[in-house]
Parts: sequence; structure tokens; C-alpha cells
Amino acid sequence: MAQKSLNVQLRTETGKNINRRLRNSGYIPAVLYSHGNTEAITVRKKDFHSLFNGPVSESVIFDIKFTGKSSDSDQMAFVKDYQTDPVSGEILHIDLFKVTLGEKIHTKVPIEYIGTAKGTKVGGQFEISERELEIECMPKNLPGKIEVDISELDIGDALHAKAIPLDEEITLLTNPETVLASVHVIKTAKEEDVEVEEEAEVPAEEMTDLDDTAESEKK
Repeated sequence: MAQKSLNVQLRTETGKNINRRLRNSGYIPAVLYSHGNTEAITVRKKDFHSLFNGPVSESVIFDIKFTGKSSDSDQMAFVKDYQTDPVSGEILHIDLFKVTLGEKIHTKVPIEYIGTAKGTKVGGQFEISERELEIECMPKNLPGKIEVDISELDIGDALHAKAIPLDEEITLLTNPETVLASVHVIKTAKEEDVEVEEEAEVPAEEMTDLDDTAESEKK
């Protein structure tokens, strides 16, 4: 498979007004980080959305090609973070992290749940709590996703991060006790009403105390 790539341009001007003009011109303001160093860059919206034709993932490593520079300046990077408009969903800013060959990277990888939990076949409900795993590995060992088979999950079972089989080259950074997914009993409306009634009940002795207090106040 061909290596993915993204064309970028260095920028010298920064600030809200500059960034707004860039977005209106079809570009996304971005920053390239590496070992405490930063470079202000811009990315064409069209190019970025061609690279990520769907959700933006930290598990995708791609070549970054600087417009106007020789080929020996090409580097590799991944998306460390990005900001979106809360209303339109438009990407407003991107943080890229430069990949250095021979050094491990700290990133997140999406989880793909495979199969059907057997507990759902007897009335249980499958619930996902986490959709990513935080890991550390060498760039060449970075998986695009981590597949997890949930077929054996029964009612009352929970899948923890520590149970996910990873290659020996990959270190799990997510808390091992983190619950990724689980199967639980679906409560009926009747059961929920009973719980509410039980919580609302006042013990008889408390009712007596309340009556005595009311009588005392009248006197």
C-alpha cells in the first residue's frame, strides 16, 4: 500500500484574524510539534479531507511534504489533536506531531469490536465505554486499529483493557483496569418504577417522627 502524504506550507503570520482569513481561503491553520520545537504551517482543507475520508485518527502516519522545499525535507507525522467548530463541525486547527524514526510514539488507536456478544441473545445489552486504546510503540509497529472479539461476553461480563492481546512490540498505556465494553441486563419500565417507589418510601418510624413534629409546632 502506498504511503499516505499531506502537503503543507510554512507560515510566518499567526493570530485570530490571520487564521480566519486562512480558513476562508480554504486552508486550516496547523502546528507541527517535535521535541519541544514547533513550526507554524497551513494545510489545504481539500487535501486534509482527502487523507482522512472519515474520522480523524491518531493511528495514521503520513508523509508531510513542504511546498517549496527539496524532497530531503520531507518528514512523517500523525495528528495529535485537532479543534472543531461545535456547531458546524468544521476543523479549525490541527496539531501534528513529527515522527522520528527509531523513537517510540505515544498515541491512540481506535478499537473495532467484532462479533455479537452472546449475552445479547438472552436479553442483555452490549455497551461500549471506550473506543480507543492509548499505546506506545515504534512507528513501524503502529496498527491502524485494534480488533477485539466480543463473542464470549455474557450478561454481567465486562471487557477490561488488560484483556486485549497486543503484539509484544506494543505497550499499553491505558489503565489496565479500564472497562472498554460490557453486557448488562436491560431494565424494564416497571422495574425502574419500582426502584423510584422504593427510594421515595419513608420508613414508618420517620413518618411517626414527622407527625409528632407537626403536632408540636401546632401547639
